[in-house]
Amino acid sequence: MRLTEVRQNKEVKIDKLLNKNNVFIKRIEAMGLKKGEKVKVEKKLGRNLIVSLEGRKLAIDEKLAKDIEVKE
Repeated sequence: MRLTEVRQNKEVKIDKLLNKNNVFIKRIEAMGLKKGEKVKVEKKLGRNLIVSLEGRKLAIDEKLAKDIEVKE
């Protein structure tokens, strides 16, 4: 399942990054998102997702989130 498909208030684990572009990978890793990390989808605001990771909140654009595969 993709991160964009996760319901609000649901916690999931990042399984893999589908986009192999170096710019994408560096941008995602700079946010602290990497394989095995648990994230919780707090809200969906238009084309953005608000997720919590280790006590902090991040806004992720839908374009980025669709390339992040997660599992429950």
